[in-house]
This record gives sequence, C-alpha cells and structure tokens, in this order.
Amino acid sequence: MARSLPEAVRLFTVAGRSVPVRLTRSARRSVGLRIGPDGLAVTLPNRFPLYELDAVLQRKADWIVAKLDELAARPRAEPLADGAAVDWLGEPHAVRLGYLRGEVTADELRLATADPAALPQALEKLMRREARAFLAERLALWAGRLGLQYSAFKLTSAGTRWGSCTSAGAIRLHWRLMQAPLPVLDYVVIHELCHLVELNHSARFWALVASVCPDWKHKRDWLKCEGGRYFAW
Repeated sequence: MARSLPEAVRLFTVAGRSVPVRLTRSARRSVGLRIGPDGLAVTLPNRFPLYELDAVLQRKADWIVAKLDELAARPRAEPLADGAAVDWLGEPHAVRLGYLRGEVTADELRLATADPAALPQALEKLMRREARAFLAERLALWAGRLGLQYSAFKLTSAGTRWGSCTSAGAIRLHWRLMQAPLPVLDYVVIHELCHLVELNHSARFWALVASVCPDWKHKRDWLKCEGGRYFAW
C-alpha cells in the first residue's frame, strides 16, 4: 500500500470563513475529509487536481462548519503535568512522575521520568509498551471468534486514523487506543479484522462487523465524537 505524503496547509473559504486545510496525497480513490483536534484534514487521490477541491469543500460546507464549531465548543484537554488525568481504557488515571520504570496501576500512570518536560515522551513510551501486548491479545481473541487469520500486527501513529488492514493481511492499530473504553477499542479491532474478508465498507463488510458487534454504529459514532481528545497531547 502506498504511503500518504504530506503536501501543505492551505487556506480555503468555507461558508464565508477562512479555514486552514491540511492536505495529504494518497493512493485512495476518493477525497477523504476528517475533522480532529488539529482542524480539517483532507486526503486527496494522487491525481486529483487541487483546483477541484474548493468545489468539494463547498458541497460539504454545512458539515465542515458544524463540526468545526462543535470542536471549538468542547472543553480543552487538561494540560499534561504531574497529577493530570489521562484516560486508560476509558477510566481517568492520574499521571505521576518520578518512577524508575513506567507502570499502570488501578488509578495511576506512573512514568519513568522526573522531568516534566519529558512527560509526553514518557507517557507515549508507556502507552506503546502496554498497547503492543494488550492490542495483540485483543486482536488474537477476536480473530479466533471470527475464524480469521492475519499475517502481521504492528502499532501505528498514523495521524488520527485508528487502524488499517492491508491486502496482504497486515493489521495496524493506533497505540492511543489504550485510552478508549474496552468496548470501543474492541470495535476498532473487529473493524480491521473484518477487512481481511471485505477490504471495503460494503453492506457485506458491515454485516460481518455486526455479527460480533451488533451496536457497532453506536461505538463508531462515540469514537467520532469523543476520540479526538485522545490526540490532544
């Protein structure tokens, strides 16, 4: 699968307001729009003419403006600091500095640093370490229940994309999923596993997802609404 390449940040006028748009090119066939903590991101097919993007944005203007306003109205994430709360499997845990080794307890994320400036890196290191084992476990569990087999599993840091599945059967899951409630995390795992059968979002794909996750729409919508804050640090 071809890698996406960053192109630029450009300003477009949408519904009378100036909107910064982060542009990326990829091998996808259609224009993809996503609104997250960093604003509006657009993924363009490699051969899509940039001058045609304005028309796409105007057609989606109501949705873009509504989502940007919704994002602006959300409470800002608590700044990372010793004692700050960070979700872990959907439950707030207090970040604590000054430990020799990173560790997750019932209500704390203990980090292997005493330097407040190194807190984000230490937190990511802990989350990645735990995610590597935990997500592999959930992937194996749901693959067994679905009767599917994947070729490889890796962690990803791909923007605000929660996961991916290649045509060769390799699955990637974002380490930030460790912040999400377990049922939502499992939905993402199931979603990517089902792409082993249907590498699309057809009716057959969603039927397969629904066979083990009947309330997938609720979990998908929850993640779209709440998941952005997991990228705030």
